[in-house]
Amino acid sequence: MLHWFESGNWLVWIVAGAGLAILLVVLALLVWYRMTTMERRTRHLLAAIADRVLRDAAIPDGVGGWVVIDAIMLRDRCVYVLDLRDVEGAVFGADKMDNWTVIGRRWRSQFQNPLRLMQDRVIAVRTLVPDLSVTGHVLFSSRAHFPKGRPDGVQLLDEFSHPLARPRPKKPVALDTRTEQLWQQLVNAAEIVTRTQRRRADAQSASARS
Repeated sequence: MLHWFESGNWLVWIVAGAGLAILLVVLALLVWYRMTTMERRTRHLLAAIADRVLRDAAIPDGVGGWVVIDAIMLRDRCVYVLDLRDVEGAVFGADKMDNWTVIGRRWRSQFQNPLRLMQDRVIAVRTLVPDLSVTGHVLFSSRAHFPKGRPDGVQLLDEFSHPLARPRPKKPVALDTRTEQLWQQLVNAAEIVTRTQRRRADAQSASARS
């Protein structure tokens, strides 16, 4: 009797442990899915509206360094340099402010003024594609709102993408010879970077400007 009782206890613990492990895996997957929803949506959206798109790229800044860019999008001989921000809450920022503030329901945080870093990014891209129009855009997800207004160059992602929407399904886009050459020149000059490398490069760029 004692032998069967002890065996039964071990079986219960094994089953309980396996159930707990499965629950933790499911919770981890749910957290990952929620955290990457914006990333996956953004990739799908840019692919749908762009003639060509390059993500997570570091390109030469022309003075011996590098600038890191979330996305570079080509559309109709126009190049869009994109800084993508997925924050939730009220965003307060202006052109001349060093740091912008995000206030959520139970927290607040600050980040560097993205417009200042954007200037260097646009200049670097223009150097590589001199015959194309280049503009910079800081794009926030729909989870952000701006109670005091937004500086020029700041938009919500949906606002930016809506005028560029195409009939579905998107067909492959052929480029003229010169545009193809310039885009390939940009791609060849770029290096793909990780998220950690992006943050480190942004911090170094901000330090160099201050």
